Amino acid sequence: MPDKQHFLKFIFTTTRGLVLLNAGIISLIVAIFGTLSGPMREWGVADAVIRTLGMDMAPADREGRIVMLYHSIAIAFVALVTYLILHVVKVDERRARNIRGVVTLGYLLVVVFGLGFAYWGHNWAFHGAFIAGMTLMFYGGVLLAIALWPWNKDYRVTDKAYAHTRKGVDLERMAFWVMAVATLGSALFGAIPGAYFSNGFEVFLAEDGVRHVYHSPMQLAVIGHLHIMLTLIGVAVTLIIGRWFDWKGITHKIGIPLFIAGTIILTAGVWAVVPFHLIAHTIIYVGAVFAMTAALMLVIFGWTKMIREGCAESGKRGLFAGICALIRDPLRFGALWQMVFMNFCVSGVGIFMAIKLEDIFRAIPFREERITLTGHWHILSVLTGTIVLFYIMSELFPLKGKVRKLFGWGVILSSDLAFAMVTLFSLKRLWVTEEGQQPFVDFTMLTAETGLGILEILLAIFMVLLLFRLFRGKIKGMSVLLLCSSLFLFSCGDPTPDRDPATVEMNLTVDPEAWATVPAGPFVSGLNEHEATVPYDYEIMVTETTYEQYARYLNEALKAGKIEVKDNAVWGSYPGDEFHDGRHEFPIPEGSYKYYDLAGQKTRIQLADGRFGVVDGYERFPAAYVTWMGAHGYAEFYGWRLPTIFEWEKAARGPDGRSYPFVEEPSPQSANYYKSRDPFDESNGTTPVGFYNGQVHGDFATHDSPGPYGCYDQAGNVAEWIGELHAGSHLRLIYGGSMMEYTYNLRSHTENSGLPEYASHQVGFRCVRGGNPEQHHGTPKH
Repeated sequence: MPDKQHFLKFIFTTTRGLVLLNAGIISLIVAIFGTLSGPMREWGVADAVIRTLGMDMAPADREGRIVMLYHSIAIAFVALVTYLILHVVKVDERRARNIRGVVTLGYLLVVVFGLGFAYWGHNWAFHGAFIAGMTLMFYGGVLLAIALWPWNKDYRVTDKAYAHTRKGVDLERMAFWVMAVATLGSALFGAIPGAYFSNGFEVFLAEDGVRHVYHSPMQLAVIGHLHIMLTLIGVAVTLIIGRWFDWKGITHKIGIPLFIAGTIILTAGVWAVVPFHLIAHTIIYVGAVFAMTAALMLVIFGWTKMIREGCAESGKRGLFAGICALIRDPLRFGALWQMVFMNFCVSGVGIFMAIKLEDIFRAIPFREERITLTGHWHILSVLTGTIVLFYIMSELFPLKGKVRKLFGWGVILSSDLAFAMVTLFSLKRLWVTEEGQQPFVDFTMLTAETGLGILEILLAIFMVLLLFRLFRGKIKGMSVLLLCSSLFLFSCGDPTPDRDPATVEMNLTVDPEAWATVPAGPFVSGLNEHEATVPYDYEIMVTETTYEQYARYLNEALKAGKIEVKDNAVWGSYPGDEFHDGRHEFPIPEGSYKYYDLAGQKTRIQLADGRFGVVDGYERFPAAYVTWMGAHGYAEFYGWRLPTIFEWEKAARGPDGRSYPFVEEPSPQSANYYKSRDPFDESNGTTPVGFYNGQVHGDFATHDSPGPYGCYDQAGNVAEWIGELHAGSHLRLIYGGSMMEYTYNLRSHTENSGLPEYASHQVGFRCVRGGNPEQHHGTPKH
């Protein structure tokens, strides 16, 4: 092994060493923090990692942690892209050395102290070091833009095969420079709202505000910043691949000007989101067409070149020979193929979603739309990473022979399998019923995790191989671990059979007819914990409304002529909403609306001989398949009402600002959530109201888990309709999280939403009475 001085010189002064260090750090971050969510959390891996590393995972800080994690990975990747730009573009070596030094120090400060601040206690000195690292990264970007100045006479181009002006200005260099300048401006575009939101007291995640009727200029800037930075990184990586392929000729002369124009238009469109958000998307679409067409020119050139060279070498012609020539080098093929695949999994799906937004994606609960959005962002990010990985494996640390083919095809197949599954998962509502989606979710998520797992293992093997090559000399004889995964047949049409409640001996002690009194006064509200006040006493139901209670109401309302049964559903009247002609608002006029879905696959209320009854054993389970209209009708019939945001949240959080009603993070003994392993968990079923009462049900022991005023099940079981309406939106809010959500979605401030006629086995309600909901002191989220 080389001595320590030689090792450090290699790592910190050479492009190959810096790339190796950077890739290792990014891989380590992904490996560790990737265990904290998804199936890894279900399998208990997350808890083990948290305990082993001593992480501070306060529920209230989740959004802040995610912001810091996103920035740590993104900044490290930007540093990697900077190294590669300096590797492929001619730059004065002295300037290149300065840029590499500044960027390296910057991203290391961001990663070490940003993650340290977020996951190991809020040491504000760490936060200051994180900001210092971000500042150094920006300064490194300024130095890069200066070094890339395209009008420098030393970098004039005379070769007619490459795009340039009459005076010899290299247009490809100009494309790099425009991208760098746009990135600097877009960084400031995010830094300004970042200084407001990410100061340790306020946090805003772009995906959390998707359905909000109104966005502040700061929120719009954050949303725009996220999108443009991902886009500019994609442009930079594409230009690097163009240099790798020695892109030239007619496609170069078409593509490079399109990249320049597309980058400028896209950036201007995103910046215009704040002052002119209604027309900004049109500008963005125009820029996207330019950039995507430019990328297509590169793909055409690259694949044509690979086919021509391969056929010339083999001496064969024809379609089959061309295909063989194209795929003979999976690293070069994969870099371009991932750009094409990206259009199928990201761009194409995104356009489809934009077209069908109101018809399909705004009709599903907000939680589902948010999952779809974050899925697409992650696909885009990691696909871009695999393209860079192909370049590194081919040019900086070249693999050869069978090992090259193994790694190349392994990365292509594993990553594309994972992303295809994520895309299918995102679009599952198009063909899978809500009740029957669990087998499909299990299959797609397990397959996606398998693909990503193989990808990470391949990357780990590659890193180990590099270390041996660099520091252990030449390896003689190497065994390769072959990883195989098998897909299994599955059905997504029918839900898992429900467990019969009669098979569980339950000791239910909480009275569903009881009400809890919530006193007037202030409380801590929202993600950012601002003070709000409910200036009156009121009462709220101790439990969610049960099937027994709702069936009783249906019988009384039917007798009184307030409801009717048609089309296998219960219908009733609603006076309508005031229509404000909001951008995504649908009118809700006075009329008859669906109250209860009698055809739901897991419905427990049946109509026989003109009378509603509950399936035996489900009397004390929460009433689901009740629409917002049906919940409103129930409350109005008895002179009650659905809670406002503040009323519901205060009952759950009390005066001490707790994230969950029972203070601590949910456990299988305190709440019903996704994979919580309660007796009804296999079928994603609800538990009876007040199930978590400290009693043993069958062989399942529970903790007594009331909220601060004695309410049960405000976290998990079924999510709950909120009665408060917001001007400019027809959607209704849902709080509390359901049995199909992860624990972080059970936090008392987490917002979901759905159509007022949405009926689901995941959504129920509870009522309030007394007080005056017009007397609000505070600001609701919208």
